[in-house]
Amino acid sequence: MKFVCWLWRGKGFWKRTARYDEGHVATLASMLSRHGDHELICVQDGGFDIPGSIIMPDEVNALPDYLPKLWGWSPQFHDLIGERFASIDLDVVVTGDLEPLLTINEPFVIWDRARLEPYNTSLFALKPGYRNDVWTTLSPEKLAWARKRAAYWTGDQSWVAHVLGPDEPTFGEAEGVIQYRPSKHRDTPPEGMKAAFLCGPYEPRSESEHSTWMRKAYV
Repeated sequence: MKFVCWLWRGKGFWKRTARYDEGHVATLASMLSRHGDHELICVQDGGFDIPGSIIMPDEVNALPDYLPKLWGWSPQFHDLIGERFASIDLDVVVTGDLEPLLTINEPFVIWDRARLEPYNTSLFALKPGYRNDVWTTLSPEKLAWARKRAAYWTGDQSWVAHVLGPDEPTFGEAEGVIQYRPSKHRDTPPEGMKAAFLCGPYEPRSESEHSTWMRKAYV
């Protein structure tokens, strides 16, 4: 399966974030290849030396928060990618094959672990052409209106939920995708885990220094 990750030096992030680089992309590519022989393509801002990457347009890179990831819903990007793909964040440790979660007979499926929101855009799969309005209806005015209505705002995934509504197919912890918490998971991962997303100030390269299982998995 074709996976896509995102790497840019954006500004105005809504929360403190860890910084990522070419090494994180290479490790993610290694994990995906090892667990399912999957291909990884990096979408980046042009500031990184990553062979085979896609350079996002300047106007996409200029968007605040995590909004550049919404370009993954654009007709332009879908023409470039050409087939069903999975979008995956770099703050992940992959320990199993994710394809069975992502190839259901639906044009879209997404992780359900998000605070006060129905979806988490750290991992989803999308058929090109499905709901391009996530990108084509994006504007500063509509973003501001959606943000005022939201109980909680995280940027791209809040906008996705606003446009799509709450009833899209999801997967979660029962299918092996977890939100990593050091207090719960540093010593032992849950049985059946396929992927752990760190989702916050932690990042897997530094966190693996404190976790034996992660140190073995994050290579």
